This record gives sequence, structure tokens and C-alpha cells, in this order.
Amino acid sequence: MKKIRFAIIGSGWRSLFYVRIAKALPEYFTLTALCCRSQEKAQRFAQEFHIPAVTSEEEVISSCPDFIVSAVSKTNMWDTVVHWMDLGFPVLSETPAGLSFSQLAKLWEMRQNKEKPVQLQVAEQYQFYPRYQAMINLAKSGRLGELVSLYLSAMHDYHAASIIRCLLNTGLEEVRLTGNTFQMPVTETKSRYETFTDGKIALKDQRLVTFEFEKGKLAFYDFMSDQYRSPIRSRNLHLRGTRGEAVNDTVYFLNQDNLPQKEKLQFKADPLTGEILEISIQDETLYTAPFGSCGLPEDETAIAQMLAGMKTYLDTGKEIYPLEYALEDAYLALLMSSPSVLPGKDLSPQKDLAAEKAFLANGWFQRSSSPRPWK
Repeated sequence: MKKIRFAIIGSGWRSLFYVRIAKALPEYFTLTALCCRSQEKAQRFAQEFHIPAVTSEEEVISSCPDFIVSAVSKTNMWDTVVHWMDLGFPVLSETPAGLSFSQLAKLWEMRQNKEKPVQLQVAEQYQFYPRYQAMINLAKSGRLGELVSLYLSAMHDYHAASIIRCLLNTGLEEVRLTGNTFQMPVTETKSRYETFTDGKIALKDQRLVTFEFEKGKLAFYDFMSDQYRSPIRSRNLHLRGTRGEAVNDTVYFLNQDNLPQKEKLQFKADPLTGEILEISIQDETLYTAPFGSCGLPEDETAIAQMLAGMKTYLDTGKEIYPLEYALEDAYLALLMSSPSVLPGKDLSPQKDLAAEKAFLANGWFQRSSSPRPWK
């Protein structure tokens, strides 16, 4: 197959995911350039990772990538994406698509412009994690009957909105959100850069949100701000249907004779790396590693699928994660954080949502979705 050529804008921790993918799967991917802000950082990246690290747009352009990966900070993401699309490049943007309603609407306006069409996808990778991809396929299989509700305590904001849609198959249904953010005491254990063993207790945000979809399905979102890294906080998923439910790795369901059964998801992993190669239930395969055994962890295996999907999108027009879904998920994330936290705090994150009608009382919020340009 023809290798997928991409360049990265940004040199933070997130960009290194794409670097590792290119190094682990050279038969699939070629990193043409990684653009850094300083010559010093570019030299360090080039020496440490043996990659073409550059500092100018001209060098990125001359490397002839198929598309640009925007892996800058969230606050700079939208400007970077728009800039490279204005230059005529297809862009795979890290999440979220935008940090305000007006930014999201502008991306859709650019996408719909017939005179100057742009090509944009957003790298929402959680749907391609082995466990979540297996659960999505389980939901599609009908084994649980008609899906009715989901309790999700695993990932935050737009990631959660995406997984909720994938598991409940709600598409772009209208939805009402109600919820609040609380502060809960918890012992600090780890940050992105260090481990804590002094037993210090700190207050962490816990956000609880209920999604009520127009056709009756429900989702319950529960996330703590330290949940990704804390070893004393677990990730949980509870998917219910009319004929059964899945609780993490355990599935309860009725068979064809309407007799109850209980089955565990079966995992096949690489004995050396622990990489998940296959997930199945009974005789049904729910997940197969798309690149075989390549030594990549779950997150990077999922992102690699987004890279491959971006090339498919450019070649065929088929979206791996429809842009309207990416915009809707970012929009729902804005609504989820709009009360910002406890009563009395500045609600400035919601000021840009002038098109939305809000009801705020005692820190709780209720929103009924009004028309968005991508719906």
C-alpha cells in the first residue's frame, strides 16, 4: 500500500503520540515534518527521536504531506486548523474542534463553502480503543436488545459525548442536559509528570450530567478531574438494553430461548507487550487489532486508526468520524461545562453561547438544544 504522509504542527506531549505511531508502523506512515516553535526544540526532537523537526511553514509545505495534523494546545487549535485549511491543506485536528459556539459554526461554514471547499476531520480516538470498539460492536449486535441507557465514568466532556452517541446510536438527536459540578476530597496520587506519596488530600471536581435524548434514551455521565491518572479511581461503563446489560467486561443477556446467560468478554493479548489483539464473546469476535501486534498502547492504536481513516477520507470522501458529530460533541462539552462549577463562580465559559437559552438555578443547569448549523 502507498504510505500515508503527514506533518505535525505542534511539539507538545500530544504530538509525541503521532511520532511514536510513525516509528512503530513505518510500513503504513511517514512523518514528513514536525513543526516546532524554536530551533532549539527542533534540534532536540531531531536528535532524540530521529525525525525531521523543522521551525517554518515553508519547510512543512516542502515536505509534501498528504495532510496536516494539528496537535497544538486547545487554545491555539482552532486558529491553527483554520490557518492550514486556508493554505489549502486537509487537516486532522486534535480534540476539541473548537472552544466556542462561534468557532464550531465557522468550521461548518468553511466546510459548506462550495467555492473554497476544505477537508477537515477531528481525531476523536476513544471509539477506536479496543475495549470501546468491542463494546460498540456488542451494542450493534443486538445481544442486549434495544438499547435504553448508559452510565459512563471513564472519559471527559467531548470524548464522553462521542462514546455515548456510539453506544446508544443517537446520531444527532436533540438532547437535554441537566447536571452540576461538585468538589470532592481525594488523596493526590499522580499528575501527568510526577507521583505523590505524601498523602495530601485535595479537592477535585466531580461532574454529574444526565443526557435525555428525544427518543427516550438516557445517559448518565460521571467524571472526576483526576480520574485519568489516579490509581485509586476506576473507569466504569454500564450499558443497558431491553434484553440485557454489559457492566464493564461482564455481559448479562437472554439467549434465543429467553433464558438468562452471563458471559465475560474474552481478551487475547500479546504475551510480551500486553497489547490487546482480540476481544470476543462466545463465538463472536468484537475487536481485532487493525495493525496486528505492533507494540502500541490503546491510545496510540486508536489514533493510528484515525490517521488511516483520514487518508481514506481524502481518497474516497468517507468520513471516519463525521464532522457534524465532532462539532456536536464539542458543543455538548461546552454545555456540560457551562455552569463551570459551583454556584457563585463566574460563568464566563458560557458567554459565547448567546444562541442558547439557559436556565440556571442553584448551580444546576438545564439546556434544550436549539438548531445548530450542522444539524
